[in-house]
Amino acid sequence: MKKTFLRTVACVLACILCCLTLAACASNGKPLLTLEKDGIKVSISVNLYQLLLSRTKGNLLANNVTANGITADKEAFWNYSAKFDGENIQTQNDYYRDNILNICRNYLVVLYLFEKEELTLSAAALEEVEKRMDELVKTDGDGSKTKLNAVLSSYGVNYNILKEAYLLDAKADAVREHLYGKNASLIDAEIKDEYLEKNYVHFRQIFLAAYDYVYETDKFGDVIFYHTEDAKKGHIYYDTENGVAGVDENGMPIVDEHGDTVYFVKDSNQSEIAYNPLGEPNRLLTEDGKTYRTEKMSEEEMKALKTRAEALCASLQGVEAADFEAAIKKESTDAADLSEYDDGYYLQIQYDYSALGNDYAHLETIATTLPSLKVGDIVLIPSSTGYHIVRKYAHTKDAYTLDPNQSWATSFYSELTEELFLDKCESFYSEIRLDSALLSTVPPMKEIGINYYY
Repeated sequence: MKKTFLRTVACVLACILCCLTLAACASNGKPLLTLEKDGIKVSISVNLYQLLLSRTKGNLLANNVTANGITADKEAFWNYSAKFDGENIQTQNDYYRDNILNICRNYLVVLYLFEKEELTLSAAALEEVEKRMDELVKTDGDGSKTKLNAVLSSYGVNYNILKEAYLLDAKADAVREHLYGKNASLIDAEIKDEYLEKNYVHFRQIFLAAYDYVYETDKFGDVIFYHTEDAKKGHIYYDTENGVAGVDENGMPIVDEHGDTVYFVKDSNQSEIAYNPLGEPNRLLTEDGKTYRTEKMSEEEMKALKTRAEALCASLQGVEAADFEAAIKKESTDAADLSEYDDGYYLQIQYDYSALGNDYAHLETIATTLPSLKVGDIVLIPSSTGYHIVRKYAHTKDAYTLDPNQSWATSFYSELTEELFLDKCESFYSEIRLDSALLSTVPPMKEIGINYYY
């Protein structure tokens, strides 16, 4: 429980670091942090520090992070103590304030590098910020900056400070792209491969679902199979070898809506259509049109599924990759295990998959189990939706560049550049000045406003 809680906390802070707005310069508030180097002087105001604290509180509540069942809007949450860094006992109040202060230090480095590298914001970036601020005045301020300032005061900022924060968010993007290129294009492939090896596991799976999909059926109640090739998409795939061509009372061929001859099962008196099982059935969607309809298996079916999964996993021990992939094609419930993901799956080792809900808890098990296994090892992992027979694979060369992997590659690039940039920021820490007296005037977390929106 404690391990999950600490990892959830880390994910919330990572979200703040990657997505929250940055700090403002001293002209919009008293400087809390200052960096002066090479004739360049930049500062972060105490107001923006408070804004980030308020957003932290909002993120914790939005992500339902609790301490002993207590949420972040309660004082007891902030009094909760633990060894968050693995060594020193801290209250959550101190832990979050210290972490947000470090985030502000990183943002200060962004400001410094933006000036040092003589970067500028694009017209599109400037226009986006203007539109965002105009929308806030219109919606949250009822057309008045004064009214918007009254709302923002709960978070220690005003219109000007918030606008500067959004501009600095754009500056952060400009600095990272300048340093590392778009999609980390300026980072050497060797560094990318090392990061992939260290932070991801690569696997394929045979998924045996603990449910049945609901398929389209004909008037006789039989599942309809369709052609899969593009040329005959939507055409029913009849079993022309084993079936019998249907004829009407006049001896004329019976055809379907596409003009294809209908074939029936022999000796069925044309009461059962002969479908070719090499075709693909049509899975029916739920009423919202977003997910497939399913039916739960019976208790006896579940027992049989468990026995099948254990036997199949045992029979595959030690097989080569090609044999395992043949088994996927033959046994897996989901054809996407080979088609859509033809390089398999990649999971982050440190990501808190349990936060996604019970249906994804098996990803947590996979991500924590596979690092200690050898390439080629096969394990059986149960889940709330079925059984996953998982084989560990070596990382594919340049995996992050392959088309099938683009669903996770975007986060790979952003996380890699984040790690590199944090290392760069730490080299500046000794030169950053903190106004401790001003810091002491910032209210404790229990008194900070809950900010979901700014």
